[in-house]
Amino acid sequence: MRRAFAAVLSAAFFVQSTGAADLAPALARGMMLPPPGRMAAMPPAGAAATATPPKGEPWLASARVVARWTRERLSAALAAPAAVEEAPSEQALAALAAVARNQALVVASLPAPEPPADRMLIAMEGRRILASGLAAQLSSILQYRSDLKPIRPAFIGRWVGDGAVRARVDYLKPLGVTRGEAKGFRVTLSDGYERLLPNRGEIPESLKQELPLYFAGDSVDLEVRLRNDGPATLTDLRLASVQEDHTASGAPGAPLSSPVFRSVASLAPGQTVILRWRIKLSAEGREAVNFEQTHLRVLGQDPSGGEKVHLDEAQAGIVDPPGAQ
Repeated sequence: MRRAFAAVLSAAFFVQSTGAADLAPALARGMMLPPPGRMAAMPPAGAAATATPPKGEPWLASARVVARWTRERLSAALAAPAAVEEAPSEQALAALAAVARNQALVVASLPAPEPPADRMLIAMEGRRILASGLAAQLSSILQYRSDLKPIRPAFIGRWVGDGAVRARVDYLKPLGVTRGEAKGFRVTLSDGYERLLPNRGEIPESLKQELPLYFAGDSVDLEVRLRNDGPATLTDLRLASVQEDHTASGAPGAPLSSPVFRSVASLAPGQTVILRWRIKLSAEGREAVNFEQTHLRVLGQDPSGGEKVHLDEAQAGIVDPPGAQ
């Protein structure tokens, strides 16, 4: 009884292991039913007539296939060996080292960043520039010369002269103004820029007033008004004007341009005439502020037949063209 029961259990275990479909031919000899889910490919035409039935027990052949497959899997390597990449050649390594060495030399040759020292930031019309030192503060603004608009239509000068003939110099379309103060010169430009430039020396009285500002080398239109404050009519008046270096004493300075000559045939009492011309400001200034003066002389005919000086003012007008460098 025990032997029969053991045989039944062994058969059941075998069926469980190999599959009932593979055991079916053993139960029905000669009936080669295709196992469910394991349909073989459709045999070619005519192959069924020539096919020979397998010899022996089919389930034993299946068991041998399963055993062979299991043995191959267990004996196979766990993982495929890793592919070994080919080592780079000596020429490739040398080229790579040369490139790395060149890049290191380029980085090492770059100049170190310069620390900012005594610098100011000038902002004009949304543009920025970094300038160094007092002498460069206004000269750096030269880059914005074309952007600046006149601060006013004309800079109205003061009347000069003690005799019958009086004169006034008006500079047209100044870009800013400069005024001397106790500690230096306050510069204001038309776009709102304003700064006090310190001055170590004493500022002369002639510069402690508002003066028109242009730039070195600018061409400036000016108007000179001549007025007769005397009781008699003046005839054959001749005016001579020259640009000079500014002098603290008010005396004539070194000429900076060729003289300009104008003539007035007649000037009645109380009458005013306007004379216009263009001057070229000096381009030789090297300081943050440079001043030059307009020297006017008005000559006439003396009743005795000689020449009479009606007016001689070395500082009939003063203008500030900041240095170019």
